[in-house]
Amino acid sequence: MENFLLVVQIIVLLSLSFLALYLVVFLMKMKTLAETTEKNIKEFSTRALPVLENMEVITSKLRTITENVDDQITIVRNSVQSIKTVTDNIVDFERRVQERIESPVMEVATYIGAISKGITLVLKRFFG
Repeated sequence: MENFLLVVQIIVLLSLSFLALYLVVFLMKMKTLAETTEKNIKEFSTRALPVLENMEVITSKLRTITENVDDQITIVRNSVQSIKTVTDNIVDFERRVQERIESPVMEVATYIGAISKGITLVLKRFFG
């Protein structure tokens, strides 16, 4: 039984030794992975900085363009409102002129029609 325990102890110690070696290899791979990741992050940071600066410039320009467009839209709205006001004034003026002129013109047309009929009757009586 002593031999059996000794063999089991040797197997356990060998297993622990192999496990320790495996952990060392694994930790070395993890260290390499961490170093590669760190390198990639630094490279990304180096490349991303100019892009982010360009994005800041682009954002600033877009903000300026948007403000200019807003100003232009306000100007167009004011122009359209002015045109609408002028158009309303013209329509109102036309209505007032029509109201003032239409009645006298219709009376004159009625008189001219009556005179024309009268002349026609007279001519028919004398010549007809």
